[in-house]
Amino acid sequence: MKTISLLVLISLFLGLTGFQERNKKEKKAKQQLEMAQLIDSGKFRFVARSANSELGNFNQLSSNYDLVFDSLQITAFLPYYGRAYHVPYGGSGGVKFDLKAQKIDKEWNERKKMFYIKTQLADSQDSYSIYLTTGLDGFADLKINFRNRSWINYYGTIEKIESDKK
Repeated sequence: MKTISLLVLISLFLGLTGFQERNKKEKKAKQQLEMAQLIDSGKFRFVARSANSELGNFNQLSSNYDLVFDSLQITAFLPYYGRAYHVPYGGSGGVKFDLKAQKIDKEWNERKKMFYIKTQLADSQDSYSIYLTTGLDGFADLKINFRNRSWINYYGTIEKIESDKK
């Protein structure tokens, strides 16, 4: 009797762990599909967690710094830790703009399972070349090249744009 109950208990335990494995894989696949759909829609938010400049500065970011892609409209509120060659007097500091891109190039690398997104923006102050690399896990690398400043890299995550309902 003890052997039968022990066998039933072991088979029950092994059966439940098999379901958990399948559920983990299904959950991960669902999250990856949602991330791919979010990036493909062109409406998402890159939230910066750290920054690395050409000067070698590596800074952990504590505030809510982000770059928002809303179709062709791109809004940036990011810190800047690099060298500026020419900036206007009394400039706002950081990387701050709200500009419309002419086009946004998206490329999917099947082998690496990565999205590569690039675009060019310009205003009266500077021009920006934006390169965003992201995987299906939601982690991303953002590089911005400027005309009047040295480049800077940001590391962070991709999130949905939260609608402001107040």
